[in-house]
Amino acid sequence: MRTIINSISVLFLMLGCSSVCFSQNPPAADTGAPAAIIKLPQPKINGVVSLEQALENRRSIRQFTDEALTIDQIGQICWAAQGVTEPNREFRTAPSPGAIYPIQLYVFLPDGLYLYAPARHELSLVIDKDLRLSIFNSSFNQRVVQKAPCTFMLAGDVKKVEAKYRSRGERFTYIEAGHIAQNIQLQATALALGSVPIGVIDTKTIAQICKLPIGQEVIYLIPVGNPTKKPALANILQPAPAAPVITDLRSKHVAIIVPNKYFNDTDFYGVQQALTKEGIQPVIASTTIGEVKGIQVMGIQRNILTSTVLLRDLKLQDFDAFVFVGGAGFGGNFLNNVDTINLVRSASSAGKIIAGISESPGIFAYADIVRGKNVTSSTSQRTRLVQAGAKWQRNLLVVDGNLITAGDSTTSAVVGSPNVGDRFGTAVINILKGEKITY
Repeated sequence: MRTIINSISVLFLMLGCSSVCFSQNPPAADTGAPAAIIKLPQPKINGVVSLEQALENRRSIRQFTDEALTIDQIGQICWAAQGVTEPNREFRTAPSPGAIYPIQLYVFLPDGLYLYAPARHELSLVIDKDLRLSIFNSSFNQRVVQKAPCTFMLAGDVKKVEAKYRSRGERFTYIEAGHIAQNIQLQATALALGSVPIGVIDTKTIAQICKLPIGQEVIYLIPVGNPTKKPALANILQPAPAAPVITDLRSKHVAIIVPNKYFNDTDFYGVQQALTKEGIQPVIASTTIGEVKGIQVMGIQRNILTSTVLLRDLKLQDFDAFVFVGGAGFGGNFLNNVDTINLVRSASSAGKIIAGISESPGIFAYADIVRGKNVTSSTSQRTRLVQAGAKWQRNLLVVDGNLITAGDSTTSAVVGSPNVGDRFGTAVINILKGEKITY
């Protein structure tokens, strides 16, 4: 018994010594090994190349330079392939049957093989070794696979889809791989990179080389790199010279459109004072000529304006901006007035500045110029704008390109700060000056 107790005591002493010894070891030196996790930069969702331009310029390119891809380019392509675009339900850029997502995206880089994690937008190291030569040998010696600085691989598990769609599982999995491959190529094109899908490959050998989980089948290889001959699209990626900022606005012409009765004078004077301060004398237009009454409070008339031009007589080429003022009279026949709708549509097509405050952005919904646009307004117009396809914001002021919208002018975000009418007028001035602003 004593022998057993002594043995146990010695064992505990050894464990304690081992613990102390390991804790005192200095941290391992940096060996230059690849990072196990690579956090990718946030993807950009506002590129300088349109979808149509990318479609027109997409080509299979097999000649690459030795230049490596940047981490921004790799991250952007990973996001285009499988990035999460609806966090709550984890929907991705490419459609998947039943949102099963059986495809895994792998990335071959000089320092190893990585797996893309869509939810975390990061790459995790799978194999700490350059596998590109092995993949080249398993793709029947297609030189582009050897030359590419980065190759994306799609591997799918058909059984995951078959569990729900049975015999259609294989077909649906391959269709999804096609969606992802197209996304990769279009994004590469938009980045002025070259790419080519490779389907003639030894799938079983590549799966073994990459130590893929059982059930995962290699479907596609897509080498990506900097083409030896830059496409014409690359010229589009060069930053355009900044537009000159105009400081003297006296040559600018602005029309302020008001309802024929009960305009909101806070709306009107906010923008009028901003314009006159810059030397601009706005033209006041309405559906009638003559006196226009402001909002009445408890039977007391507040202000009277004089409309000098009929709305239907406003000539598009004579004005740089059209500003719509709200008020109790901005409804009914004025909102869906044919002359008003035609003016707004024509001004939007011509790239003119269009601004509306309080109730007046409702006319933009009737004119169908807000689809996909960020806008705001008084809450009374929210449903109308949303139904017209606008992205209604709770902000007091929203600028989307040449479209300026503001909420209720009597509301202020901070006590003592300029009211919405004043801020609305300042936004009109800034856009007239050629400044790029967002609110």
